[in-house]
Amino acid sequence: MKALVLLGCPEAPSQTPIGLYASYKLGQMGYDVTVSSNPAAGKILDISDPEGVYVKKRVDIEKCLDEIEEGDYDLLVGCVHKDAAATFFITYYHILKCKALALVFSRDAEEVAEFADMVESSTDADIIAVRAFHNPNPIKVRFDKYLKTLEEE
Repeated sequence: MKALVLLGCPEAPSQTPIGLYASYKLGQMGYDVTVSSNPAAGKILDISDPEGVYVKKRVDIEKCLDEIEEGDYDLLVGCVHKDAAATFFITYYHILKCKALALVFSRDAEEVAEFADMVESSTDADIIAVRAFHNPNPIKVRFDKYLKTLEEE
């Protein structure tokens, strides 16, 4: 099984720890995980995980977009905290046509609703929508619950 984790602009402090955590947890579940990130997020991952303990494979989000095809991954997990991130997630979703989870978060509850609506109206992806910015724990708690349901399938 293969999973792709999308990380965009690292402006939201919760994105990097939840990306590392998602990579770790999915790896523990037996997924071969690739993290697709923009260059800034990638540099943060390289510094945060210099020995590749949590992120075994990392690719540039633009390059990956040009190279992926339907069937390349079994699961897509995307951090959606900006409208551009929602657009990337939706685009990857329609190319990959696999099970997908959007982790929608922002410090602003209206933005959370807006981004979740963007994803919901354009995909059949599962959505975790939570108000979170500096503290990734609200995202983590809901992500863990989601992983339990995924294991039961």
